[in-house]
Amino acid sequence: PHMGWNTIHDVADHPILDGFGDGAYLYFVHSYYAQPSVDGVVLAKAEYGGVNFPAIVGRDNLIATQFHPEKSGETGLLIYKNFVENSTNKG
Repeated sequence: PHMGWNTIHDVADHPILDGFGDGAYLYFVHSYYAQPSVDGVVLAKAEYGGVNFPAIVGRDNLIATQFHPEKSGETGLLIYKNFVENSTNKG
């Protein structure tokens, strides 16, 4: 299992990621990862045990994280803030 703090990389330009970027430190707890079947949805990646995997995916109004934002300190709170601001500013 992958448990603990890890960094994300190859961060895309997306409103959910405003205020942080490549090298942000987040808390992961999992023993699997999802591999999207379509291109262009991976917003950030992480690496563990020599395996690169999607850490954040997004398409249209759907965002999913492999890490736990609620356990990821200030960066996790920033993700929640960005989500709320971008979901309420769409009229």
